[in-house]
Amino acid sequence: MTSKTLFVTCGATVPFPKLIECVLMESFAQELLNSGFKKMIVQFGKGYQRSFTALLGRRYSDDPVYPSNDLGYDGKPVHGYMASGQLEIIGIEYSTRIQNVIAEYADLVISHAGTGSILDSLRLGKPLIVCVNDTLMDNHQQQIADKFEAANYLIACLPKENEIVECLHRLQRKRMTPFPQAYNENFRQTLVTLAYGPANLKS
Repeated sequence: MTSKTLFVTCGATVPFPKLIECVLMESFAQELLNSGFKKMIVQFGKGYQRSFTALLGRRYSDDPVYPSNDLGYDGKPVHGYMASGQLEIIGIEYSTRIQNVIAEYADLVISHAGTGSILDSLRLGKPLIVCVNDTLMDNHQQQIADKFEAANYLIACLPKENEIVECLHRLQRKRMTPFPQAYNENFRQTLVTLAYGPANLKS
């Protein structure tokens, strides 16, 4: 089976601890191995490195990883292993070249429900699981995720391990609709309305 890489992104600003906790569970790591994944790159958000390292616990390692420049990160990535050393974990706070990282490394993306992150993955033709941050107030992430899922572009869930695992299984069984490289203006306006409200349609 070909070795695959999962890329997880929480966005550039607000960390998403519930998502990170889910993907760093040993049971999820085993599911990834069963599906042919050997590496997981996690962009966990600024200010969350200490917590991310603590979640890895004794699995932390100082072994060499991808060059930081390749990942668009000017710090030292957190590096470790899960699933008895079979799944390599690389953690970074942010990436200045996230589209390149997705294009070059990702066989699957698990993302927060930010519109920009969703479009980055879909435009590059990557299978996508979107995890909605249900702790944010007055946001429209669920509506945005539902809109994309209704069009069969992605699979959406809440930050619960059983739901993410089920999404992983569904992607293996389901044929997704390719995302159009030039989506129409009506679709753009719908997304802007969902994300920001009618007053920002022209932005």
